[in-house]
Amino acid sequence: MKKLHILIDNGHGKETPGKRSPDERLMEWKWNREFAKLLSERLTELNISNELLVEEDKDISLKNRCDRANITYKALKCKNIDTIFISIHVNAAAGSGWHNASGFTCYIYTKAGSKSVRLGQIFSKNSKEMKLTGNRSLPGTGYYTANFYVVKNTLMPAILCENMFMDNKEDVEFLLSAEGKKKLIQLYENSILEYMKEYSYE
Repeated sequence: MKKLHILIDNGHGKETPGKRSPDERLMEWKWNREFAKLLSERLTELNISNELLVEEDKDISLKNRCDRANITYKALKCKNIDTIFISIHVNAAAGSGWHNASGFTCYIYTKAGSKSVRLGQIFSKNSKEMKLTGNRSLPGTGYYTANFYVVKNTLMPAILCENMFMDNKEDVEFLLSAEGKKKLIQLYENSILEYMKEYSYE
């Protein structure tokens, strides 16, 4: 059986403008890093190979993130180890102040390969089963497609996850709670394990 390595990209950095709840209780760069570390720790407990793509608190350019991911991908490919890329974010509605849009969503590249498509399908299915999709009408696929730089320019299967909304009061309470983080970690765990089983990874 082949091995799989998970690259965890915690989006944005300390200097990124905006990217916070209206009351500034949730700073996206900080939440992304805290959640990414929790996810990495859980995957390590499950003996799933993984690494944090960005250890720094400062903002790392999208090109730099992709360069790091692609260097790792190429190095591991030579050892017959596959890689997937998961980018972690928190969503926001348009405009300032509080809004009603809520829930988890995920994105893959508009011209993504079959394994990225499966990642989108699996995360979407599991988020729906766990009642995390919120109040919006999602596409029939359950996931969105976009030309986001990190899913377009990484060489491996890639997904960008928007973990609820930082400008929805209830979502913010959920995201800041231990229970909320635990439920989202379970979503990622379930989805990664399902993907690994489907493609016969160790």
